[in-house]
Amino acid sequence: MTDDEGRITEILNNRQQLGLDTEVAEYHGLICPGFVNTHCHLELSHLISQVPAGTGLQGFIRELIRLRNSDEYKILDAARNADRQMYESGVIAVGDISNTTASLEVKKNSKIHYHTFIELFDLHESRAESLLDEGLALLQTYQSNGLEASIVPHAPYTVSSKLLKLISNHAYAEGSLLTIHNQESQYENEMFQSGTGELITALRDIAPDLYYDWHHTGFNSLASVFALLPKCNKIAFVHNTYSSQEDVKWAQLYSMLVWWCFCPKANMHIEGKLPDIPMIRNLSRNICIGTDSLASNDKLSMVDEIKCIQDNYPDILLEEIISWSCLGGAEFLGIHREFGTLEKGKRPGLVLIEGLDLYSMKSMNGMKSSRII
Repeated sequence: MTDDEGRITEILNNRQQLGLDTEVAEYHGLICPGFVNTHCHLELSHLISQVPAGTGLQGFIRELIRLRNSDEYKILDAARNADRQMYESGVIAVGDISNTTASLEVKKNSKIHYHTFIELFDLHESRAESLLDEGLALLQTYQSNGLEASIVPHAPYTVSSKLLKLISNHAYAEGSLLTIHNQESQYENEMFQSGTGELITALRDIAPDLYYDWHHTGFNSLASVFALLPKCNKIAFVHNTYSSQEDVKWAQLYSMLVWWCFCPKANMHIEGKLPDIPMIRNLSRNICIGTDSLASNDKLSMVDEIKCIQDNYPDILLEEIISWSCLGGAEFLGIHREFGTLEKGKRPGLVLIEGLDLYSMKSMNGMKSSRII
């Protein structure tokens, strides 16, 4: 039972507890808390169906740069529609990457709880301070509109050591959340290990002034940047498509505040490959799920991400994957006292998942979700 604000006032286990005169809604499916989409790019929603699949990370970056600028109204309208669709499908909270204020008005008026990750990237050491100042101005704009936000780096291959250290220092001082795209391509690791491969070749072609004097570290990309990040801030590594067992173990030893965020449908769209999710779940309990953007996905549907994981890793129980999509994200965003689980006093939202085998708890074709509360 819930009050008018959706806060759970009582959890009743059977019809007898409800009483004979109580009206009971009949649902044929699984009821769970509202989903937490831990990694999204709302301001890229206008790019749906525009970036072809299977280009690899380097091809995806090329297309994104070519296509992302558009009419301001088109960007806003697409973001508004994406926000509405997420809400109707049961998303209660979102960790959203933003480079601008394009999605601010949508978030300000949304029924969804948003934490905005203001993403910075630049490899010129001389521009690090000025870029951080720009990020701080964006941060102030979001916060002055009553929205949660923090400053984060984009990816290992797009942030100079100086800028990364400035972001780290700010995060440490503020105790803020961090997130970073991680090991989406095998060529990302090769780039850092030896300075060769398709990714660095493509990046030098796209932005020669940024990569002409870039130097490799001799290590995988995760280790190359994580050593410059604070140990006492929560950080979500996103995608992890080519993260090895050694990478994950090293990260777990370096910090206990690491979360691993999977966006499986985006991984399949870009690289045609999923992370080794069973390996990572055996090493860490801190797992969450995101949809990425509509540039790399056909829908911002958390239940589609859940189905993708179970279809490819059937030994992982559906209940566990759903927990990642609800409680895992809520714990990372620090909103687990309100969201993530069905408990008295919380207001986590209620979602009905249909199209699954309730006896075997396996997903089926046509699996979908809808908001009840």
